[in-house]
Amino acid sequence: MKKFLGRVANRIKGDWLIILLDILAVNASYYLAILLRFYMHHELLLTVQEYPQWFLQFAPIYTVFCLLVFWRLRLYGGMWQYAGINDMNRIVGSSLITTAFMVIGTLIMFPRRFPYSYYVVGAILQFLFVTAFRFGNRLWQVEKRKVKNWRKTGSHALVIGAGEAALRVIRDLEASEGIQPVCVLDPKGRMTGRNMDGVPVFGGVDRLELAIPRFDIKNVFIADLLQAETKNKIERICRENEIELKDYSYSIYLSGNEELGETKEVVSADASARTIPFSPPDLSDKEITEVVEAMRSGWITTGPRTKLLERRLTAFIETGRADVDTEAESDKWKERTVCLSSATAAEELNLRILGIGPGDEVIVPAYTYTASASAAIHVGATVKFVDIQKDGNTATGMPEMDYEALEEAITPRTKAIIVVDLGGIVADYDQIFRIVRKKRNLFSPCVSDGTRLGELSYKIQMGLGCVAVISDAAHALGASRVVGRTGEGSLQAPEKRYCGRIAHFTSFSFHAVKNFTTAEGGASTWCLPKAVYDLGVTDREIYRLFQLMSLHGQNKDALAKSKAGAWEYDIVGPWYKCNMTDIMAAIGLRQLDRYPALLTRRAEMIRKYDTVCDELGLQHLCHHVEGMDSSNHLYLVRIPGGDEELRTKVMEALGREGVSTNVHYKPLPMMTAYKQLGWDIKDFPNAYDYYRNLFTLPLHTLLSDDDVETVCNALRKVVADLGIKAGKSGAKAC
Repeated sequence: MKKFLGRVANRIKGDWLIILLDILAVNASYYLAILLRFYMHHELLLTVQEYPQWFLQFAPIYTVFCLLVFWRLRLYGGMWQYAGINDMNRIVGSSLITTAFMVIGTLIMFPRRFPYSYYVVGAILQFLFVTAFRFGNRLWQVEKRKVKNWRKTGSHALVIGAGEAALRVIRDLEASEGIQPVCVLDPKGRMTGRNMDGVPVFGGVDRLELAIPRFDIKNVFIADLLQAETKNKIERICRENEIELKDYSYSIYLSGNEELGETKEVVSADASARTIPFSPPDLSDKEITEVVEAMRSGWITTGPRTKLLERRLTAFIETGRADVDTEAESDKWKERTVCLSSATAAEELNLRILGIGPGDEVIVPAYTYTASASAAIHVGATVKFVDIQKDGNTATGMPEMDYEALEEAITPRTKAIIVVDLGGIVADYDQIFRIVRKKRNLFSPCVSDGTRLGELSYKIQMGLGCVAVISDAAHALGASRVVGRTGEGSLQAPEKRYCGRIAHFTSFSFHAVKNFTTAEGGASTWCLPKAVYDLGVTDREIYRLFQLMSLHGQNKDALAKSKAGAWEYDIVGPWYKCNMTDIMAAIGLRQLDRYPALLTRRAEMIRKYDTVCDELGLQHLCHHVEGMDSSNHLYLVRIPGGDEELRTKVMEALGREGVSTNVHYKPLPMMTAYKQLGWDIKDFPNAYDYYRNLFTLPLHTLLSDDDVETVCNALRKVVADLGIKAGKSGAKAC
């Protein structure tokens, strides 16, 4: 209560004038409404003589209520200084609330109600007065600041950004002492030649080197999230010209641009106070432009862009190249990948295509995210967890399944194994295929129920002749491994295969935090032996069933029904709704153009993290080893000999240094839902030991070289401050 009253006192102290004006506004508006409605022939109508008296009785209550509503809707503080469109919305909201209170209050207190026209006129006048006071002040503040800036002396500053984020920084710099904003660079290049709060926009970021001498720049402030390549260029130019650079884009990203008045805390703080977020999406103007074009085209649900993305993903999975012309040989690439609304939907449909359901077992590693197991539960199968290898795979450090435990877990009821390529590291599929081939005597295919789906499932299981190997490659688009056996069967010689062309079925995630994103979304693809196709199965039939199950069992999608006279359709199964939209696919098309470069950038950052972790004796994933190249999705770090308490201390200390961290993952047997199914983490000691001292460093392509160095230095400082002495033996050198 003391803190609350203190905040109220500070707010009143800073906004006493606007509070007085509000008191005047709310009282004058409704009193004037009486006069405007009833004052005629130089006197108040005799029939309503009691109205002014009633209003004066109600005015104190109404005034207090209005001030509380204004305070609760934040019409003080930020608005007084930065009135804008968000504040206009708040004024409208407060006007509606206070008008309702006026109507209800007067109806309760007085024997006769005021006419409705009185309330309408009063509400309009109050809205106009409150708005005029604030926006009038805003215009006055802008003009006054311009005059002040003409006279102000101080270090010249350049702001890089556009829109509200840049305005926040500009206004607080203008209010500060010793720094004068004199130039703005718009990364999108759309505002060149215009002014932002009186500060000229000189051009795009490419004009930074020209702006520095022309405006005598001594300080540069970044206000927008920029591509890492652009940030690296800015950092280099600032270093060469001995200019102080401060990056507040992450702080603004984390605060969400909600409160303009909060910026002063950000700008005046030391650079070390900024926080590097864990995993923001890397979206460029290319993705934005493609989304706009998709919306203008009229195709916002599943349409031509989704089909194109499916073909291009097939080519990428096959070749590792994002520049394959899939239009020239459309038939070669089509109907081999299905884009869906999520990776969870993709995994569930993989299981349904395989005919897996009640009575079947699906083996899942205990160390994974819930989607790996929940999809099996969705289809009615029984999840069977297996532990991971002690301290993870000996070469990569990835928490990979214990293959001896896997072999023991296979029973006659086992129909599939979910293999998780965690962090983008590809599991040992040769080992997994060896095990399922060894255990094929226990396998018996499902029985067809005579339906189209049931017949397809039977033929696939019959052609496989063993437990299906399903890859949860949510993290692993673009990852590869040299393998001697795939879902197609034994290869003539070991060869490099990309995820999607190794397991029998593979699911990918395109969620916002993934290397490759469509905001939400995912995809399924398959790699089956000749024996399946010999039974009459075709890729087209598999693709068609995926399409049917993702669209309510409807045998025509919107694109097919758009043809003249082709409106009629059938429902061939009471199925699901999990199709990808063209808006999502539009993001994916341009992401795929950039994806090889994004993977390369991630690998560069990983090498720097590897160096510092090896130096400190910390264990970490090895993303690139002989015969395997990761997609570089997550950077897991373990503290040798550490426990959960020490891990928490490390993460909290890194947070104080401005570095966001995470944990990937808490083993599923520790989660309530799976404990209720009878699982106990005590049965999975390796999974728990791996988890208990693990944390994940930020790894995304909006990190600049300086950001990566900040993370490395923070890690060095925290390890030293906490006295962690892992020793060189603790590290797994890659």
